[in-house]
Amino acid sequence: MPRIITALLVSGTAILASQTVFSVHDDLLAFPQYEVVFSDNAISIEDADLVFRGMSSSTTQESPQSSNTKSVASNNPPPSDAKLDLTWDRDHQKYEMMTLGGESYLCTIPIVDVPVKNQTAEAEARAAEQKELTRATNKGWELLQSMEGNCLYYVSGWWSYSFCYNAEIVQFHQLPPLPGQATLPPKPDPGTKQYVLGRAQPPDNKKALATEDEWGNQIEVRKMQKRGPSPKTEIQAQGDTRYLVQKLDDGTICDLTGKPRRIEVQYHCSPHMNADRIGYIKEIGTCSYLMAVYTPRLCKDVAFLPPKETRANELICRAVVPEDEVAYFNSLKILEEDLAETSSRVEKPVTIGGLVIGAGKWINKEGARLPIPPNFGQENQDQKSEIIAKAKSKAEGGKVENLLSDTELQKMDLDPSMVENLKKEVQKLAKEKGWKIEVVDAPGAVREILGSIIDDDEEDEASEPSEEGSEEILKEEL
Repeated sequence: MPRIITALLVSGTAILASQTVFSVHDDLLAFPQYEVVFSDNAISIEDADLVFRGMSSSTTQESPQSSNTKSVASNNPPPSDAKLDLTWDRDHQKYEMMTLGGESYLCTIPIVDVPVKNQTAEAEARAAEQKELTRATNKGWELLQSMEGNCLYYVSGWWSYSFCYNAEIVQFHQLPPLPGQATLPPKPDPGTKQYVLGRAQPPDNKKALATEDEWGNQIEVRKMQKRGPSPKTEIQAQGDTRYLVQKLDDGTICDLTGKPRRIEVQYHCSPHMNADRIGYIKEIGTCSYLMAVYTPRLCKDVAFLPPKETRANELICRAVVPEDEVAYFNSLKILEEDLAETSSRVEKPVTIGGLVIGAGKWINKEGARLPIPPNFGQENQDQKSEIIAKAKSKAEGGKVENLLSDTELQKMDLDPSMVENLKKEVQKLAKEKGWKIEVVDAPGAVREILGSIIDDDEEDEASEPSEEGSEEILKEEL
């Protein structure tokens, strides 16, 4: 797997980056760009020396090399070109011997044409930049006019927001949507106050002209003007991305500052969307807000398109090793690549709370069990249980005993008719077996009435309140 290191190579004469043709996506100080790629294939000392000496003999003498570059010395005559597996284009690339980390590398450096620094060209570029930004601002505002009459909505927790383009942005609490009703647009809660975060200034579409009527009296005639760009619209940049900014003020008076609320709206080009969408709204200061709108409308102007990924110029470096070690070096790189690919397929252990699940650190592979807590399996000591009715099995006569009268049940806040119905249900489920009904009270819990069916082997202990009964339990909560 080649290692890639992004770097700016400065070798020989200084490299100055300057763009003669302005582009809104250009960083004038970041060109030309290079990336160093370490090849998986090595080159022998003899072949590297041939390439380097061949390049030196075909070019004019240049300035002395830096301390980290050198030529490969060889007293032998240069080998034939048939032995060399490299192709060299002297018009587009050159070679440098470099020492990196104590190892020698032969690096192929592309020759990049860099325009000569020109004060006049730079001034023209700055003028072109201002002209382009002005054009993009006007064009962007024109593209956004198609949003006129449309409203966008955004819900974030307690607050909901409505944004009607070129009108106002309102913050309100929405009513809970009723079943079967659409969630959008959200309906404001009339019992909660709403706030205007900002209003757009209406454009002055009419201009008063003084003229005279047929009797010579001065009158005013309104003449319609074309809509121009908003005075508070501008282009801003974040990295290589340009977006249009509109600032709205004159919102609801803020209780903390005593000034009107205001909001900045950022319009971003989103080429992969089919409709306008509010990305987020946040309060960046006291009663000062920021809203991002993602829209495909701005993508019709190249100034707002996301920048295309540009590949840097590759500097390919190959390790220089003795002739008899080339095959071993190449085989070793193949093994390293296979090992890295195999390691990537191995499932990594899951770590939760700093502990590796399945590592066997706390519970070994022999399956040692954790100690059982002392209170495990013990009933609540404060729990109280009282049997209010029970019956023997049919084999023992099936006698039904009401241990509490209706008056006593009412003192316990129990409805006698409810208890009677429960007795019938339990008796129906028990069939020929014995049964019991008990009231269970526990601190912090809801009172329960349990109807339990008693097996024959538990019949003798059925009267004890600690017994749970058998398989079938009928439970009611009061």
